[in-house]
Amino acid sequence: MKNTATIRWMTPLSAAADAPGLLALMRDLADFEGWPDLLSITAAEIARRAGTTPPGLQAVLAEASEGDLVGFATVFPIPYAYAARPSLELEMLYVAEPWRVQGVGRALMDAVLAHARAGGFERVEWNVLADNARAQAFYKSLGGAEKVGWRRWGLAV
Repeated sequence: MKNTATIRWMTPLSAAADAPGLLALMRDLADFEGWPDLLSITAAEIARRAGTTPPGLQAVLAEASEGDLVGFATVFPIPYAYAARPSLELEMLYVAEPWRVQGVGRALMDAVLAHARAGGFERVEWNVLADNARAQAFYKSLGGAEKVGWRRWGLAV
């Protein structure tokens, strides 16, 4: 039998209650990606950021009927100097293992894309680990494509 989850955005009013569950999923994602040492945010900081205006953290959540969070996506706007409208960066998307292949990831992405359209964003962009074939297949099934010729770089300061 297929499990169903409710998809909703974290709000300033729900942030304090949502933050511990979101942090637990972020920990799972950091472990999956092999970067658990990079996760330094706390539940209190998640709630604080989600409660600012404009929000410093925007998250769409997948919630099981029992109230547990089973997936999430975080996004933030990126203004471009050369584009007429900003892009929306999909920073993280994660669905807990028992909930994968049940439409939760697609429902989260549908919410992100609807948010981008409603917000007047030009495009949605994201990164995928080079060896995560499952995620790449998922994004291709949505019509996404890898940006040829670019590799994202970073530098810790």
